[in-house]
Amino acid sequence: MWIDITRGVAALKSAWSFGSTAGMVETGTTTEADLSDDFLAEAQSYMNMGRHQSAAILAGDALEETLRNLCVNFSVALPARPTVDGMNAQLAKIGVYDNQVEQRVAQLKAIWENANAGLWSEVSKSDVERMLGEIRAFVSEHVLN
Repeated sequence: MWIDITRGVAALKSAWSFGSTAGMVETGTTTEADLSDDFLAEAQSYMNMGRHQSAAILAGDALEETLRNLCVNFSVALPARPTVDGMNAQLAKIGVYDNQVEQRVAQLKAIWENANAGLWSEVSKSDVERMLGEIRAFVSEHVLN
């Protein structure tokens, strides 16, 4: 039951953590990199507790937030409800990163979606560990400081 509760909390955080993209670049002392780092740090703490499914949800949230911030930084018009697929395609289209990175982001999104949908047999601990590492690398390479 405790795992179900933590998964629910992670899902709620995912739904409530992101507001408008206006003003997301910097708010006070919190920068866009800090937001992604916070999600990744919390995801890592879930991994350390043995809750890799919850970690996958938070890591996916970090990826989504990073893509959203990249869109803002590169003046990519976002619809009212942007999707990871749409943001990813637009960022690759304008050359922020190449097609290989675009495909890898799509694969990371698939792990995130499986975790969000509760398809636990599709979300292995090793996949989530790799996901965390790849999202950290993506953030450090692509986030504008």
